[in-house]
Amino acid sequence: MVLVDGVQVNDASGVGGGFNFNTLDPNGIDRIEVLKGPQAVLYGSDAIGGVINIITKTGQEGFQGNAFAEYGSFASLRTGANLNGASGMVGFNLSGAYTVTTGISSADKADGNSEKDGYNSLSLRGKVTATLSDAIRLEALATYADSDSDYDGFALQGDGSYGLGDTDDSNNAKELSVAGRGYVDLWDGLLSNTLSVEYSEIDRRSYSGGVLSYRAKGERFNLDYLGVFKLSDDMTFTGGAQHEEVKSVEQDPDPISTDSVFASLAYDGFEGLTLSGGLRYDHHQTFGGATNAEVSASYLIAATGTRLVANWGQGFKAPTIFQLTFACCGFEADPTLRPERANAWEAGVRQSFLNNKVSFAATYFDQHTEDLIIFTYTAGYQNVSRARAKGLELSLTADLSESLSLDANYTYTSSKDRDANTDLARRPKNKAYAALNWAATDKLNTILSVTHNGRELDSGTSYLDAWTRVDARVSYQINSRVELYGRVDNLFDADYQQVKGYGTPGMSVYAGVRTRF
Repeated sequence: MVLVDGVQVNDASGVGGGFNFNTLDPNGIDRIEVLKGPQAVLYGSDAIGGVINIITKTGQEGFQGNAFAEYGSFASLRTGANLNGASGMVGFNLSGAYTVTTGISSADKADGNSEKDGYNSLSLRGKVTATLSDAIRLEALATYADSDSDYDGFALQGDGSYGLGDTDDSNNAKELSVAGRGYVDLWDGLLSNTLSVEYSEIDRRSYSGGVLSYRAKGERFNLDYLGVFKLSDDMTFTGGAQHEEVKSVEQDPDPISTDSVFASLAYDGFEGLTLSGGLRYDHHQTFGGATNAEVSASYLIAATGTRLVANWGQGFKAPTIFQLTFACCGFEADPTLRPERANAWEAGVRQSFLNNKVSFAATYFDQHTEDLIIFTYTAGYQNVSRARAKGLELSLTADLSESLSLDANYTYTSSKDRDANTDLARRPKNKAYAALNWAATDKLNTILSVTHNGRELDSGTSYLDAWTRVDARVSYQINSRVELYGRVDNLFDADYQQVKGYGTPGMSVYAGVRTRF
């Protein structure tokens, strides 16, 4: 699940209900929170694999802003600005960004494809808040994005077969989301209430040779209530209800609704110990009812600064409208397609050393999924009876000196179709990342990072080779208001694929300027 200021922006007409991050410019974002594993109790069906919660800036007293522009490889231009401020009861945050590039060939150039597939997008975002009193606050949000992208499809090859290659295909997507939200605190803040009305839509149109070949328009409407009640100094009750309607206009004009209620209880009355647990009931219009639970615990050993954490949760994800209706290539849509259900737990430890100059964390995770939905060209969308993903995640941050710091992580994952005893597609067993940050002077900062992705199954019995990429970044603060920056992506021009047949950029160079006021 992807939320922007609490508004779910997953594509209701998309294959798996995903979100296209291309149009989400980081300018104007305050912070991003990532919740791993099933998060069904507070967030519902689409949170079976976790939640990415993106929170934009809120206007502060006065008026301030920033602007940037950068240019680089593939005739790439990116520019944008952010304005925010507040006066009296009213605050605002406005941001916009524009990106254009000639791009590379979507079908890998190494396979003889030379036609470049360009991309351009315009995104606008706004937030207005009104503080009517110490207990009442209102918020209005709106986002709009319009993007055009060229892509490659399957074309007739020289041997008479069809394969990925240069084609004259393009896609236009228009995204809109709006929301209104009211916050009311009662009884001197003991009970906090939030009522939200949210709407989002994505209208995608694909063209082949300039002729419309496919259209999908997804719409999502949410009506939410959330209440947080402070039962005592060490116990908090959270409860709420949600009504959601999703539809894919071109595939099925009738919306599918889900009604939900949930509750959780959190306790932190024992020194260093935090406990929480919750339940959620969803009633899906097509698949009926589902109940999910979660429990979590955290304990801080004050003497050593060691934090122990453990979580257990369940998840439920209904098939998307696309998965329920898609028919092609000699197969029909499967009317017996069932929701995915997950059961996951994790346990970990976090430890700091040397007066918090070094921090280390290790987490073991294990998720069992029943009726995982997969796609094959012989049967379309179908359920895998049993799947399992387990592994170990390690992370390290270290201040090596006053000017040098390290940030690194490594994840080992074993993902299996337990019935067929085969790997699950596009889930590498080994992933690693490390970044070395050097503040050479008060004004000059550099970052050198390495990303490694291990060998992984792409589809069928076809595997992708492991790859490693090195990136470099530099910034120079001219004064308190102006900064120059640059980066080199894929510094050593590594040749690799993330999806079989699709190319990735070689060494790419970009430079830009930021200004604050």
